[in-house]
Amino acid sequence: MLSFQKLYEDTQEQVKDNDTTTLTLIKRYINQGAKKFGAKLSREWRTSRRTFSTVADQQYYDLPADCIRIKTLVITIASVPYPLEQIDDEDVWNELNMRESSSDIPEFYYIRGSNEVGIFPIPSSSNTDAAAIRYERRMRDMSAADYTTGTITLTNDSTTVTGAGTTFTEAMVGRWIRINDPDGDGFWYQIEDFTSTTVVVLARKYQGETLAGASFTIGEMPDIPEEFHENLIDYACFRYYRRRKDRGMARDFKNDFDDALVECQANYSSSSSSQYLRARRPAVGYRHIKRDLRVT
Repeated sequence: MLSFQKLYEDTQEQVKDNDTTTLTLIKRYINQGAKKFGAKLSREWRTSRRTFSTVADQQYYDLPADCIRIKTLVITIASVPYPLEQIDDEDVWNELNMRESSSDIPEFYYIRGSNEVGIFPIPSSSNTDAAAIRYERRMRDMSAADYTTGTITLTNDSTTVTGAGTTFTEAMVGRWIRINDPDGDGFWYQIEDFTSTTVVVLARKYQGETLAGASFTIGEMPDIPEEFHENLIDYACFRYYRRRKDRGMARDFKNDFDDALVECQANYSSSSSSQYLRARRPAVGYRHIKRDLRVT
């Protein structure tokens, strides 16, 4: 895996141009290249999962800030999971809510605006982390340089990273950390949670040796398969040389980048090969609701 800083530094080395204005352009080109890869990837590639708590008598809840669209919403009550069916017709949703209804057995959800999800029936009691949402996350621009200040302690088979002389921040959630010490396992681990300026939590357990006082790197990674990270340098070089009107160099780098896009699409454009499975929708749709409401 190549961090954002490694990508723009390698691009600068490739083009032999350390001008600060050029660096700003290179960073932009790298992000644009990542988005071109994102357009070739199956939407399943960027699937994320979050949980939230339901609150008694509260119908609407904020969606994750990076949510593009919901894939599934499941609410678990007393260990029983209830997959909710989406209502995408505002008239149906409004008519459904014309009669007051609250229950701990949820049936439907509705997206209001671009940042809220509504639940019906309205929860009648509060349940901590009862709702699990799977959604397509938005690809955001990378901007952060690597962070290497201080040292860390990791324990085998633990997700806790404890720092000394560190200033971890909440913005580091979603970035990746790797032990620089030769005794580390050499793998990057994604940061899932921020506890304090000296403690962060990994998304999966650390599998290397227990280490104390180890040097480390926290980097922001492209949201594309790691085997294509290096090709973002190709795209940045292509844009750099095109701007300089060096058509030969631009063409060579563009060809390398285009070949990588074709390979990426072949390998990752099908959701059937993804690690995520799309849930089946209920066989009976929600369009019977209007009829049932009128009958009652």
